[in-house]
Amino acid sequence: MVGGAGRPTLLAGVDIGTTHTKAGVYRPDGAPVAQRQAATPSDADGLRDTALRLLAECVSAAPVPPLAVGVSSMAETGVPLDADGYPIGDLLHWRDRRAHREADQIGETIGRAAFFAVTGLHPSAKLPLARWIWLRHHDPDRTRQMARWASSADLVLAALTGTVATSPTLAARTGAFDIRAMAYAPDLLDLACLRPDQLPPVVAADQVAGRVTGAVATRIGLPAGTPVVLAGHDHLAAAWAAGVRGPGRTADSMGTAEAVLTPVAAVPPMPATPTGISVGPFLDGRSYCLISGLSSSGGLVDWWLERFAPPGCPDRYRWFTDLVAAADPAPTGIVVQPYLHGRASPQPEPHRTLSFHGIRPEHGLADIGRAVLEGLCMQVRWMLESQVAISGHRPDTVTVFGGPTANPTWMRIKAAVMPVSVVVLPDHTSAVLGAAQLAGRAIGVEDGTPTPAPPRPVAAPDPAWATAYRSRFLPLATAPDPSRSEETP
Repeated sequence: MVGGAGRPTLLAGVDIGTTHTKAGVYRPDGAPVAQRQAATPSDADGLRDTALRLLAECVSAAPVPPLAVGVSSMAETGVPLDADGYPIGDLLHWRDRRAHREADQIGETIGRAAFFAVTGLHPSAKLPLARWIWLRHHDPDRTRQMARWASSADLVLAALTGTVATSPTLAARTGAFDIRAMAYAPDLLDLACLRPDQLPPVVAADQVAGRVTGAVATRIGLPAGTPVVLAGHDHLAAAWAAGVRGPGRTADSMGTAEAVLTPVAAVPPMPATPTGISVGPFLDGRSYCLISGLSSSGGLVDWWLERFAPPGCPDRYRWFTDLVAAADPAPTGIVVQPYLHGRASPQPEPHRTLSFHGIRPEHGLADIGRAVLEGLCMQVRWMLESQVAISGHRPDTVTVFGGPTANPTWMRIKAAVMPVSVVVLPDHTSAVLGAAQLAGRAIGVEDGTPTPAPPRPVAAPDPAWATAYRSRFLPLATAPDPSRSEETP
């Protein structure tokens, strides 16, 4: 596909993830032209500057400017803006657990079932609504100055275009959005003493949210007026790039956190027992998506490496990859409950802790490292099975993508543990590619036909691993948490 006068058609994407911010310029078929990555800063100004710098570097490396830019981001991280559009204070990060009492208050005031019926979410400390209530009590000056809330992607949109807006998939993660009416819920905002006009207007992923201003165009090398599209929640944008674009498919999006995503045609009835599964709008504007989250996936591996990697190791991930590859390929017999920051799904226990069971004298460091991967994979199987029970659809395959797919041992364990076949995509920049493709869709540029990457060889589902999952992992995961007594508040 080409633009005018034989010029290639290019599209740009930006993704603000928990650990890394990425930018890229791509052809419509997904072929990369330029890609950049940097650590995601912890402050709002640094986040915006990093995103724009990476985008500028990619635009500079491209033969022609991209026709549109898509922006995706982690869901619940954002910051209040003042009347002039400047951030007020620090980013409020999704990993911040200070608002756990406020989350409990939401559940008690609204009722957990009623809250879920409106928002598709469960009360949680990571929801912006809980943190807005927390701000009202602990930092009321920020609340009084707040003219608008902006998520991470919204910040970048505002920096590029001067427009503050958000996407349905990000609005749906605030805890104050009615997923059926596709509008903010005033009674929920009342809990934080906020008005709907203090939340950004919602613009669908198939619409242009704003256009690059003249001043920014000069800075990053894009023509003034270049359309910018809000691609929304990064896990969903990644699923889009992976070809999971509607009901009938399931994705496993891996990164610092991990999410299992299943698009469904309508909001399904949920069981009376809490599952931790959330439901929200999907990117096609017609369907919904079941989401089960594991807050520490790659993050748990990072935690392990901080404690056990050799001091001064120049490449801890390579060391870990080699270490776990050398261990016995059979199940280790060690059961890891991988809840570094509690468990969100499928049986929510926010205070559930990371634990190791069954370590024997003959186990070495490689076995313990593999056991971490086993625990993560078994938890993902549990999340998948709970979604199958709710949706009534068992996928033929699960499409897996994200940075951790670079570890072949992890992927072999995942493929052996999962109850269906696993397809591993080697592209580590799925969300940023999805953002670019969604930007193209909004301006009428259809995806080309990508050249399929050769499939990564992984194991088939293995009955021995299914037995380990059912006989060892599930009984421990579903047993009462021994670290918390009945008297614990």
